[in-house]
Amino acid sequence: MRINIFCWFVILLFVLPVCSMAEKMTAGKVIRNYTASYEKQMKGVKDITIVTDRDIIYKKWITVNGKTICKIRHEMELMGKKIITIYDGAYQWQQNPMLDKVTKEKFDYNPYQMIENLKNIPAKYGGTEKIDGDETHILKIEDITKLISSFKPLKMEEVASNGRFWIDAKDWVIKKIEMDIKDINEKTGKVTIKMKDFRKVDGILIPYCTVAIIGSETMKISPEQEQELRNGLAQMQKQFEAMPPAQREIAERMMMPQMEMMQKSLGKDGLVTEIRTKKVEVNTGLSSDLFDGSKLK
Repeated sequence: MRINIFCWFVILLFVLPVCSMAEKMTAGKVIRNYTASYEKQMKGVKDITIVTDRDIIYKKWITVNGKTICKIRHEMELMGKKIITIYDGAYQWQQNPMLDKVTKEKFDYNPYQMIENLKNIPAKYGGTEKIDGDETHILKIEDITKLISSFKPLKMEEVASNGRFWIDAKDWVIKKIEMDIKDINEKTGKVTIKMKDFRKVDGILIPYCTVAIIGSETMKISPEQEQELRNGLAQMQKQFEAMPPAQREIAERMMMPQMEMMQKSLGKDGLVTEIRTKKVEVNTGLSSDLFDGSKLK
């Protein structure tokens, strides 16, 4: 199963953003309330900066020929080196110091389009369920790839998927997403994304904790494999401790974040990633140069 990390971040960061529970609820009503809430929160927003314990995401909204486009810049460090990915509205650019080059790929996808697609996608109402004590409506979507059908890096032509959304009945934000996936090699798995600790920043409800669980036949590990990995991490820590101070500082700066990430991710259910938001800024006037891939070196 091929997963493009940048694409999942894009998806993860677009699930930001009253109807009586007594009335008969339908999938259409849930979608209308959710999209209306999202559009109300985002009215007047020109740019957002989100700093997490893993990365920094910059987003800038522009209008081209009456169409809303969201440009995105994503920065993260891997082994002490910064990797930058930019979506400029037409292309995806990536500066990868590991490969010592900048790549450019036609990227026929506008993240904002997911909201528009949701308004027209076939969906069924799945009842209610409480998550973290809050009532949610369950939205069942037979083919979730239609939400992001032009998302080229996800190789959607090679993946079949149905999904379920848990949408808060009061604030109309998505609390949880589940996707069942089968690829062309008949490998099956489930992707679960949970959003927690919602906080209002300039009128926008943003989850300050996102947990993603990517489970598949190839990612699940046995207790023996898990113990072997933990032993390897412990051995690496001992090697750090035996290094001269200057060498140890460099090695830990390069490797420690990845070691900590692996420690948190180990588990029988698959790859578990928890992202904690540290700071959110809205309408700071982000420069267009941030989203110009041609300026990457």
